[in-house]
Amino acid sequence: MKMTTDLDEAEYRLPRNARPVRYVLRFEPNLNEATFIGDLALEFEVDESTQQLVMNACELAVGESSIARGWISAGEALSENQEVVVTLDERLERVTFGSASMLNPGHYTLSTSFTGALNDKLCGFYRSTFIDDDGIEHIIATTQFEDTDARKAFPSFDEPDRKAIFEITLDVPNDQVAVSNGPEISNESLAGGKRRVRFGPTIPMSTYIVAFVVGPLEATDAIDVDGIPIRVLTVPGKTHLARHALEAGAHALRFFT
Repeated sequence: MKMTTDLDEAEYRLPRNARPVRYVLRFEPNLNEATFIGDLALEFEVDESTQQLVMNACELAVGESSIARGWISAGEALSENQEVVVTLDERLERVTFGSASMLNPGHYTLSTSFTGALNDKLCGFYRSTFIDDDGIEHIIATTQFEDTDARKAFPSFDEPDRKAIFEITLDVPNDQVAVSNGPEISNESLAGGKRRVRFGPTIPMSTYIVAFVVGPLEATDAIDVDGIPIRVLTVPGKTHLARHALEAGAHALRFFT
């Protein structure tokens, strides 16, 4: 007997009345407690009037949120923040930001905060470990978002065609290395033995390509590939083993370019 299943697009695709343009994200992982906190300023554009902004979120607790009209990146002054009602749907892995007033076509900024766990499932924003030569265990916080696990790290339009610019900031202990997609543009000291590492804006890209890593790592010296610097990160004491990875990375970049 032949069986078919009719899928309702609303069950697995986000509404198309709004689209992301720029995510400004900050994360503060706690490696020992396997948790993280974060905040997001999302610049988005409304194409069709709506009272709801629907995004993906999974295994996150989302805090108080607000929406203002305007984009700071475009030099626009933001309107007064309007609080929104946050509703989580665990089955559909969605978060809805409900507005009391209509969001008419135009530029808007969503401000929200969230918390989550550094899971042990090798997906989303997760906790990994390695044992050094002295038998001591070290912890790394790292990401794997392909294909739809960015939603486990931050509220997002977690569909491949919903490309946007990402600006990542990581608040990390002073003894930890922090890396992300963009080039490091600032590194400032914070209280409590921490520092804030900011990375430059990416090109417009899918959520599954976003990446960030925090941990006791070492980086090779950069090699230049037609104007693009490439490094390889390793656990401490292993950079001498990275030559093949550097050569393969250089070849791949030239080939795909």
